[in-house]
Amino acid sequence: MVIGQTMSDTIALAEASVAAAEARAAADPFRPSFHYRPPAQWMNDICGALWHEGWYHIFFQFNPFADRCDWRQVNSCWGHARSRDLVAWEHLPIAIAPSFDEGNVQCASGCAMHRADGTPMLFYGHTPQPREGVRPPRQQRAALPLDADLRTWRTLDIGLARGQSGVPIDIADHWTDMFAFRDAGRTFAIFKEARGLVVEAHNPALTRWQAVGHIEGIEGECPNFIKLQGRWLLLRSTYPMTYQVGTFDPQRVAFNPDGPAGIVDYAYGLAPGDSGGCTLRWQDTGVPVCRQGAPPAHSENRGFYASSTFADAAGRVLLLAWVGAFRAHGWNCCMSLPRELSLDAEGRLVQTPIQELAALRSHHAVLRPHTLSNVPLRMESLRGDTFEILADVELETAQSIQLSLRDESGQAGIVIRYDGQSLDANGTVLPQILSSTPQRIQLHLFYDKSVVELFVNGGRQTVTRVAYPPSHDLHVEIVASGGEARIEHFEGWRMMGVW
Repeated sequence: MVIGQTMSDTIALAEASVAAAEARAAADPFRPSFHYRPPAQWMNDICGALWHEGWYHIFFQFNPFADRCDWRQVNSCWGHARSRDLVAWEHLPIAIAPSFDEGNVQCASGCAMHRADGTPMLFYGHTPQPREGVRPPRQQRAALPLDADLRTWRTLDIGLARGQSGVPIDIADHWTDMFAFRDAGRTFAIFKEARGLVVEAHNPALTRWQAVGHIEGIEGECPNFIKLQGRWLLLRSTYPMTYQVGTFDPQRVAFNPDGPAGIVDYAYGLAPGDSGGCTLRWQDTGVPVCRQGAPPAHSENRGFYASSTFADAAGRVLLLAWVGAFRAHGWNCCMSLPRELSLDAEGRLVQTPIQELAALRSHHAVLRPHTLSNVPLRMESLRGDTFEILADVELETAQSIQLSLRDESGQAGIVIRYDGQSLDANGTVLPQILSSTPQRIQLHLFYDKSVVELFVNGGRQTVTRVAYPPSHDLHVEIVASGGEARIEHFEGWRMMGVW
């Protein structure tokens, strides 16, 4: 960023940089084909999502100048895309970007919300330009659209800065990740690194805010707080991501964590021999006590983080998250498949892939109920490197069952093994399976060139991984060990791309 550079100048430079990298990115055969990702360069946090006038819009933190992430150097922008069905996406111009005339060197994460008049509004972390080598604390600012298609935006100050509007003078320099929510006709917002600070909008235009209290238990980054089936769900980007169910009292501005807690996705653990960034002390609920700070050392090919939740016109509560990091090849990282959220009978979080993804199915293959032995069973009619697979297997006398994607040489791109107690998904271990019948396991697998999303037992647990295949001609294989197992249901599809 140079003196005199405006937001529109930065956007023009950014779009040119992305265009220059597109050919290299498109040449990478491991780039996902049905997960959303920008045309090139580094994608980061899903900053906000909303349904507006027939379109789903997503906004994401974006480094358009490189396919790697170094926040000490990057002048991050907010990328933008839209979709009619959450499956096929249209890339749109960058929404907001740093500008010298605003004294902003980085647009940190935040959220999207409609105002009372139906106008979409973005809230982001304004990162002031360093003065004499010292960077002042972040502020929270907003942006409003300048056109009906939400392609261009103007920024505005909403008075949320250290020492203003009741924000403590000693708040952490890097407080950001504003997440706005509504209850009882009031609009509130929470943040990361703000000791649970809650602010409330004091006008329908959402331009005047005031600190009104604190919520305990907000840890990690990108907190989300959303109402689900009459309860409140707090999502926290820790390693791995965690959730807490409870009740919210808007009068006292108080969250009571009186419901289940758990792991949102096992992307960051648990790998054999370590605890995935968590201590080995497990609570009665099977939830690890997760550390803050840097992700665990084994996470270089993993990532399900920085979520954004919102409700659509059908009333579904949807979750989107960042997936990374990949091998840099003109592009890096993507968005998870959209997941619909619900609570089960015990109040635990359930995540299921949206039904719209079925439109991408092709080359259907089905296995009738079948007894498995130690001789691998291959689905010869289902080959490639993009799959959706549904499997319902009873262990019976087997010690374990194993589902894998392999090439003709026998090398595995993915191996999923279940022994009746724990599940190992390509090196990520779920040490406790949430099931009333541990001898039976239901797996719903999506594989997209190099991305794994696995939903276990109807979405009661999930695993997201980056897994590079040995080739692009894979077949599905399933085998039992130490006895016999019973396939109750097994079918798969080759998945079409959307790019």
